[in-house]
Amino acid sequence: MSMVYDDLYALQFPNCPGGTIYVVRAGDTLFLIAQRFGTTVNALIAANPGINPNNLLIGQAICIPVPGPVPCTGFIYTIQPGDTFFLIGQRFGVSVAALIAANPGVDPNRLVVGQRICVPQVAPPPVTPRTCSVTLLSRAPLIAPAAGGAMWLRTDQFGTTQLLVAAANLPEPAIGAEPYRALVSWPGGTVNIPLTPATGMQGVWVGTVTVSLPQVAFTSGAVDVFPGPVLGAFIRDCN
Repeated sequence: MSMVYDDLYALQFPNCPGGTIYVVRAGDTLFLIAQRFGTTVNALIAANPGINPNNLLIGQAICIPVPGPVPCTGFIYTIQPGDTFFLIGQRFGVSVAALIAANPGVDPNRLVVGQRICVPQVAPPPVTPRTCSVTLLSRAPLIAPAAGGAMWLRTDQFGTTQLLVAAANLPEPAIGAEPYRALVSWPGGTVNIPLTPATGMQGVWVGTVTVSLPQVAFTSGAVDVFPGPVLGAFIRDCN
């Protein structure tokens, strides 16, 4: 659960003016809460005279005698599966320390999918979500005449893109040869996607990756399957 600010709790805690109403979560102790909000255990006990400091209850509302977080000066971001403060900071160009400072009631080690946090930065330009696929065409008909495949692309509103590449009818790599991989490239950058044999499907190789692609990748990028390349396509043809 996250912090709650509403009139109901204000009525329940008339002696918490200027403070913060916090809802106890699993694993919380007064010591950890005091550290999180920059106060002391004694101050918490004084602000909550009816509390049992040795028996906090999940869902219990307590008064934190310090102001809550300042209004977000950046934009609100909703936690997605796999998110960490480090990855969010990399995506939006902010430090982990800045994220922690902008979200004093959020435990960076216990992020919850759907949780809303403040990113202290101007929001990036909006990205139009898209889902599409592109057919991979043969680039080496003499080596793999029946080879074919596809790449599926899904981009969310934050520019995070999931790529799935599948190639079929590829010959087994020679002993000691480079394993198959898909190379996604655009002016100024590349992403390698290792391909592995699909279970129970002879000659089929698949790989996936999640990346933040720049806009130029969608207009001037390409995907090629190596060694070779044996297959390839232009990302602009994805539809």
